[in-house]
Amino acid sequence: MTPYFQARAAYEAQRALKNALWKDEDAPSVVSNQTIACDMRDRPLAPSGVRAAGIRNVLMRPHTSSPVRPEAWEDGVVRILGGQRIELVPAHKPYSLPQHQAVERVYYLSAQAFSRLPLASLEPAATAFALQVLNQPGDHWVSPILASDIQFRDAYSYKRNLGLHFVLKPKATAQDRDAVMAFQQELAADGKLSSFGIDTTLDPTSGYWINLREDHSSSGPVELLRHSQQTRASPSRAILNVVYGVGARLVTGAEAGLTPQNILSLPAVPIREATALSGPLTTALGTRDCVLVISAELVQQKAHRALLKNALRMIEDDGISRFVALPDYVRKLVPTGPYITHHRRTEAFKPQMSKPSVHQSEEARAQLLADAKVAWSYFEEWTNPKTGLCPATVNFASGQQRLHESVTMWDVGSHIFALMAAADLELISPEKFQSSIGRILPNLAGRRSQGRLLPQGWIATNKFKWGNRNFDGCDAGRLLSALYNLDTHSLVKDRAAPTVATWDLKDIVKDGIVYSVEDGQLETTFRSHCAHYAAWAFRTWGIEVASPYEVFHGRSLPDGQMALLEVCGHIGPLGAEPLLMEALEFGMSPESAYLADVLFAAQIEEYVETGQLVSVSETPINSPPWFLYQGLQFDVSGRVWATDTVASLEAHRTQAFRDRHLSISSKSAYLWASYKDHPLCARLLSLVRDKAKTPYGFAPSINNRTGDASRTYSDINTNAVILQAIAAMLKIEA
Repeated sequence: MTPYFQARAAYEAQRALKNALWKDEDAPSVVSNQTIACDMRDRPLAPSGVRAAGIRNVLMRPHTSSPVRPEAWEDGVVRILGGQRIELVPAHKPYSLPQHQAVERVYYLSAQAFSRLPLASLEPAATAFALQVLNQPGDHWVSPILASDIQFRDAYSYKRNLGLHFVLKPKATAQDRDAVMAFQQELAADGKLSSFGIDTTLDPTSGYWINLREDHSSSGPVELLRHSQQTRASPSRAILNVVYGVGARLVTGAEAGLTPQNILSLPAVPIREATALSGPLTTALGTRDCVLVISAELVQQKAHRALLKNALRMIEDDGISRFVALPDYVRKLVPTGPYITHHRRTEAFKPQMSKPSVHQSEEARAQLLADAKVAWSYFEEWTNPKTGLCPATVNFASGQQRLHESVTMWDVGSHIFALMAAADLELISPEKFQSSIGRILPNLAGRRSQGRLLPQGWIATNKFKWGNRNFDGCDAGRLLSALYNLDTHSLVKDRAAPTVATWDLKDIVKDGIVYSVEDGQLETTFRSHCAHYAAWAFRTWGIEVASPYEVFHGRSLPDGQMALLEVCGHIGPLGAEPLLMEALEFGMSPESAYLADVLFAAQIEEYVETGQLVSVSETPINSPPWFLYQGLQFDVSGRVWATDTVASLEAHRTQAFRDRHLSISSKSAYLWASYKDHPLCARLLSLVRDKAKTPYGFAPSINNRTGDASRTYSDINTNAVILQAIAAMLKIEA
């Protein structure tokens, strides 16, 4: 599990224990539970998320008995792997137990095995087991300990954090606040850092918003937060501009940890009366991490301040406690890692993504229409009059003209979308549109191989019905989407359905997964960002297909979003295509809408921090390796714009390769403009208009390093998507 889901699992395990053993009203506080057990996993990740739920010890039970291996982590968590699996047997039978070992011994007794012994035999059997464990032969000794005491019986140097937080009443005066701040300064001079804020412990819908920047410090109150079981956390005022943070609430029950709403519940020990300072406060605190929530009224009187200072000094002298302000307390506990960083960035930049829609001026509409004419010029110039098909790419440099005269089904789907857009924008007549579609469709008859009739992997644009025997499931998704939209177009209704009906598409779907066929072998498309888009396309034709993105069901919204980010991390870098095509062709699914926000937030942050415009997508380039996948990488720290190629060579994933080839995708600039009304989109459009226009369409990309686009190279997909996006924008305006 990643740190986020470690924190969530630890929280849910403690809730499940409480609910299984006690009714809510009768439940004692189990928030001090500091140990959790789980089954052994191959190559387990560091247990860096469990401390958020108060867990300090992790026991990993082996599938079969194995030597014990303790691990101590820098965040103060100890993990013990291995141990003996024991089934209790009658008292007269001996156990085969390990002899002397230099580390802890861990025994796991099977509760299920208890039922195989008569009830009267359980106590003698348990006694016999305990005696054999304790009475070891030789000159070494064994001491039984509770799992929660593991770190107190060895050289683990156990330390715990105590948050020191003063709370004011909602209607506190400036004098009350000044008194708290003055006392904070006294404590700070003594090395005890603290924080203050409005009291939220009496309102279950309130909490605090904690800025997670390590270098952030504030002498003011901790920001308030409003949250509920149904909605995500939201600050009480707009403080999220470019700040990564997390919601936190103070709880006195047994619900410490990361909640389904991504709120960090913190165990709190309220100190509201002076009498609490004269009693055994250290007993109430135990040895766990917790937050002292001290009423600001206690610092109004000199005698109470003296009592409080003395109580804090006694706690500090216990050898394990260190006082921290509430924000620092949270920063030391909150799960971190690549996926949760993407999630927090998206939340932080969400206010900047929600810009009000601006009506297009007549000048802007005229610009878009002019752009559409540029994109359409690619098809006007290069479409083969015999087949009706258009080359995938064209290099039209003087004396070096070269047409790539084969197209994938993705390309053909894009061509069909381009024709629909051209018709809608009145760049071509209805008759021209109908005749063009009439020439393309016969080329899609497909080819029978291994008993299946399927669209071909690629077909020639200068020959009629000529192509290979392969089949690409992702490319077929693009084609099926185009044909579905074509069948609903007013000028050519139901023209595509007869062709689709002849294909054996159901035979290429196994257990809900679309497969490609490469040289007769089936290859899954599931580990691909096109799989979700293709799933929607197949479904429009009545074929139920699974999507790797669909992980929201049965989860809270934050949990679902985090699960989706992890799925994408396993797939690879994410770009605008086909992500944003879904909005144009089917309407945006919740999964894709969230991923679009994640990608756009990263592009905004890049521009805010570096001034660099980024708009990534897959794109052809006019030099080896000829085709490039670009996108945001989810499984690494930071904001990484990754590259990859069809060959998947390591050399194409290096920083040097990225620096040389990373580009602004022309089509993705228009896709973003069609999806979001945002100043960043306007800047991208302006750049593409200025740099990427060629005599025959738009260049596919603008190199980030050089700032140049190839003015003698263009492709079918770039210009088709630009036409598609412009048609959508002008249709919305109309």
